[in-house]
Amino acid sequence: MMWRMAKTVLIVGLVGIGLAIIGRALIDDNNYSIQTKQIPESLETSAMDHLMAEDLSLTTSMFLKQLSAQMQRWADADLEKDEMRARFKEEVAEHPHFNGFAIVQEDEIVEQVGNVKRFDLAKLTHHHMKSEFSDPYSVDGKQYMLMGEKLDDGRTVVGEVDLTFVKSFVKDMASVADSTGTFFVSGANPEIEWETTEDLPENLQSETVPELGWQIVVHSDDQRPKQLEHPYHSNQAVIKFKHPEVANNWFNDHPELTILETNNPLFVIESQNESTEQLIRRLRRDYDLAIVEPNYVISKQVTIFSTVPNERTERRTQPQRQQQPKEKQTVLTSLPNDEFFEPYQWNLEQIEIDEGWKFTDGQGVTIAVLDTGVDPDHLDIKDQLGSGYNAIDDSDNFQDAHGHGTHVAGVAAALTNNVTGIAGISFNSTILPVKVLNDEGEGSSYEVAKGIYWAVDHGADVINMSLGDYYSSDLLYDAIKYAYDKDVILIGASGNDNVADPMYPALYDEVLTVAAVDDARNRAFFSNYGEHVDVVAPGEHIPSLFPDNNYVVMSGTSMAAPHVAGFAGLIRSLRPDLTNNEVYEVIRSTAKDLGTEGHDPYYGFGEIDVANALKSIASN
Repeated sequence: MMWRMAKTVLIVGLVGIGLAIIGRALIDDNNYSIQTKQIPESLETSAMDHLMAEDLSLTTSMFLKQLSAQMQRWADADLEKDEMRARFKEEVAEHPHFNGFAIVQEDEIVEQVGNVKRFDLAKLTHHHMKSEFSDPYSVDGKQYMLMGEKLDDGRTVVGEVDLTFVKSFVKDMASVADSTGTFFVSGANPEIEWETTEDLPENLQSETVPELGWQIVVHSDDQRPKQLEHPYHSNQAVIKFKHPEVANNWFNDHPELTILETNNPLFVIESQNESTEQLIRRLRRDYDLAIVEPNYVISKQVTIFSTVPNERTERRTQPQRQQQPKEKQTVLTSLPNDEFFEPYQWNLEQIEIDEGWKFTDGQGVTIAVLDTGVDPDHLDIKDQLGSGYNAIDDSDNFQDAHGHGTHVAGVAAALTNNVTGIAGISFNSTILPVKVLNDEGEGSSYEVAKGIYWAVDHGADVINMSLGDYYSSDLLYDAIKYAYDKDVILIGASGNDNVADPMYPALYDEVLTVAAVDDARNRAFFSNYGEHVDVVAPGEHIPSLFPDNNYVVMSGTSMAAPHVAGFAGLIRSLRPDLTNNEVYEVIRSTAKDLGTEGHDPYYGFGEIDVANALKSIASN
């Protein structure tokens, strides 16, 4: 099955505002031929590129703010104490963006860690509030810059910043020019050979990073998916047995079939002698099989920025994590102190989260994130993680080399009120990372179904699915129904193609479907719509986590969905007696009505209202 993320628009990341969708594949009961449906091209590349440029600029600003705050904390430390000096060195090692760090007083370095040989305060020629920056410079093929912070006591803290992160998130789809108009990051696109901004073609979308005067120029290609001649793997089928115990005997009776993947009662099989159509036709007549489907080709939606790192870190096999007992629920009576909450997380204020946190923090609830995995070492979520699963290779290695899943998980449940990073919605909930999409953000309905079964069987109260495609699947629906019947709350993204065509699993009645709005509560221009949309949530310029202790801004219904998953976690924490269907009703009935009065295809029942919902059930 063609499967991909509910495409995210944005910075380092999948972008998903799609222009055309691969045709729908249906198996006709008479001749089993492939039928296709072309979805209208409804989005302009310029609109997508502009949104991406804004996300990239915001991400760069967040990156600089994070570095500035860390330097200030280090400068405030009493480094004359041995334990503080040791901790200081550990923290520098934890922040790979810093190549070296020093405290300077009257042009003399009084404290230093790392490489400070290139420190030249005369290079700090750009000023923004209390921060000073140099222009980027290259050393042995790597880009660096100096960053300084003036302190009230006359000292200056200076750090040499490795700009590899900037290059990794702009990837091949954007280039970055410094304040002089000279490009210092251009990705790996061989067709991009600009030296200065004077070389730019017309009509490209760009955005300026205000702190530095850098110009980020988006030069995305038209990456519309190609119509596939065979949108499934030849000679293969996905099957499910009515009774798992008959599988061994059944395969003994079918020696012509090869088992490619197994998760009894689910199997992916291959025939050497039959076409896909012939294989499906024959197996659909078999009494022992409940489901028989093609094994659809894996594909991702339109991708503008790829979150796959330029240089992948060594993959680590993660040990099975045991869920740790949570502390007693502690509600927030004041705004959290996370560094990005006030300046960047407009999205949480818009859904009235601060009043909601006075009722609950999500304690006792488990939220499964079916996605590209989660970074198990990110400081802003690692303590929230329960056990994890990789549905692609049946291991417990849920490492996220892509970034999409880490971002989604952070929106739902990042650590909150811990000074650094962002605030998560249901911040005392446990996250189950379920890797159903590979490092390119691609997967199959077989893997998503396996992930759903695993999440349900390992205690998920809520499942977030920021993924989907335009194909209905009996195999997938079987898993969705299993979860729903087990009283699990299912949240799905509507998709980012600005079309009314429904995505799956979002269309299924058992799934609460989420579309996206912007900071003015207007429908996001990319957001799919239709009568199946239940509610909307913020989906443009959403800050959250990214692998290797980074933070990025992304846009898409992929970002809107985890707002509702975290929200559902808060409801379940406050009222564990409510069934999944009753939670759906709370979310719908308390939403802020937008658009035409009542339910409509663009906003559903309206934008989620956390405070209104929790107040409505707190006294019942």
